[in-house]
Amino acid sequence: MAIVQNPITGRTRKKFGTAVFSKQFDQNTMRTRPMQVNNPRTEGQVRQRERFAKIVELVKQVLPLINEVYAGKLTRMSPYNKVVSLNSKAAFIEGTSEIDYTKIRFSDIEGSTVSNVLMTMDADRVLNFTWDADTDVQDELDELVSVVLVNNIKNKALIYNGVAARSEGMASITAPSEWVGDIVSAHFITVDMSAAPNADGTIKGKKIVKYKVGSELADAIQ
Repeated sequence: MAIVQNPITGRTRKKFGTAVFSKQFDQNTMRTRPMQVNNPRTEGQVRQRERFAKIVELVKQVLPLINEVYAGKLTRMSPYNKVVSLNSKAAFIEGTSEIDYTKIRFSDIEGSTVSNVLMTMDADRVLNFTWDADTDVQDELDELVSVVLVNNIKNKALIYNGVAARSEGMASITAPSEWVGDIVSAHFITVDMSAAPNADGTIKGKKIVKYKVGSELADAIQ
């Protein structure tokens, strides 16, 4: 940066050709004006911001569940940041900002869960689920299954708590009226009881959240 004081420019501020003038400590200073400024709105940057906004919108709707699932399990980041990071890249169709809802994860904790989940649609917004309990542990069979229903069109999520005991293998829920015609997917929340017993002999189960079914054209609310 040069200090200038000449009879042509005098005490000059702002721009003059390719130079930028300013006044510091009662002296004129001159620096070269940048010839090119990086564009902060490249296609990739715009796509990344759109992806981030969509994931944040979805995750915030199930934040109480996420906080519960990760309670006491994370030390270097919040449950919110953890789940956003799980999805910010992996949950999108390659090269786009469109979510692949079959890849959404509300948790990466592994454990006992149901299998062979089927979802069918009835009139009046009723969704019917069937599943295999896939466990012989009585405490797991007795625990209630919950469902996170995700609207793939509106990027909305609702939690249906305690729809049925895991041992029952079936349950029905009713979607909101404003979801009629929208494609949905379902994540099942189960309880894993494989942890070592506490000092008093009790076992604290951990919640497992897994995508199970949905996101096809046939999975539209009626």
